[in-house]
This record gives sequence, C-alpha cells and structure tokens, in this order.
Amino acid sequence: MRRQIDLGIKTMKTLKKILLVLGVIVLALVVISQFLPSTYHIERSVVIAAKPAAIHPWINELKKWPEWSAWTAAKDPTLIYNYDGPESGVGAISKWEAKKMGQGQMKVIESDPAKGAKFDVAIEHGKFSFTGTFTFEPAGDNTKITWAMDGNVSRNPLDRFFSLLMDKFGGPDLAEGLGNLKKKVEGK
Repeated sequence: MRRQIDLGIKTMKTLKKILLVLGVIVLALVVISQFLPSTYHIERSVVIAAKPAAIHPWINELKKWPEWSAWTAAKDPTLIYNYDGPESGVGAISKWEAKKMGQGQMKVIESDPAKGAKFDVAIEHGKFSFTGTFTFEPAGDNTKITWAMDGNVSRNPLDRFFSLLMDKFGGPDLAEGLGNLKKKVEGK
C-alpha cells in the first residue's frame, strides 16, 4: 500500500513538473510574440512586354481579375463575385464569397494608368485586412510590374507568429497571378 502511495506522489510530482515546463514554454512564446513584427510585406515582380497603358486595365477593372489572379473558381468552385461602384478605377469594389476562400471585399483607392493602382482589402468582415499595390516601372521597352501586399496584425501571439509566414503563404499567389497577367497582356 505504501508503495502505491509513493508511486502516486512521484506521478503527481512528475505531472506538476511537466505542467510547469509547459507553462513556462507557453509564457515564453507569448512574451517572444510581442517582440515580433506587427506588420508584414509581401512583394513579387514580373517584366511584361507592354507599356503600362496595356497593363493597367487588367488591374483597374476588377471584373477582369478572375481571368488572371490566383484566386479563381478553379481553386474553389463555390467562388462567387459581385461588383459595386464604377466599372473601374477609384471606388470600384469587388466582393467575393467561397467555402475555401471565405468572404472578402476589395476596393480601388488609387489608380493611375502610368503608375499603377492601390487597393484596400478586407477579409472575413474586416478581421483580416491589407493594402495591395501595383506599381509600374520602365524596363527598356517593357514594364516591370510589382505587386505588393502590406498589412498589420493584432497583438494576438498567433497572429504575430503568422506574420512571419505571410510571405511564404501569400508570395506564391502573387507570383502566380503576375505570371497569368503577363500571359494575358502579352496575348500568350
């Protein structure tokens, strides 16, 4: 009987040590997370054999995005787009809803055929938001287009750690979209 009591006490002491170590690890991760960036930046570029005036309509007219962006019904057949505001330019709005991609909205906030365009994006009713920017730069007779996404994350430790992975998760979609855009603009 005494042996069972000793074994129970040892088990409890071991369990307390394990819980203490786990608690210290969780606390350390929470503290570390507060020193991680609260912002993120994702950027990809491609050179397109065209002038900015030939590229701009593809990014400025939101109804054209499903033809080239990485976020299409091919990846989520439940994807439905709706549009508000003007057909193109400042104030044009694209709204979407899908099982995999969730719900979101994008609004054109700046648009210049020679320089590019800027968008505000809100996903899941604003729970996740960022600004998207397309900039045009001359590249000889071609145009270098850069697509960037900039956003902020909350103080939530998981959000802070996730911000470190944003480029890994979002970068390939930007690269795919730019590759598709290049094919559309160049007629390939």
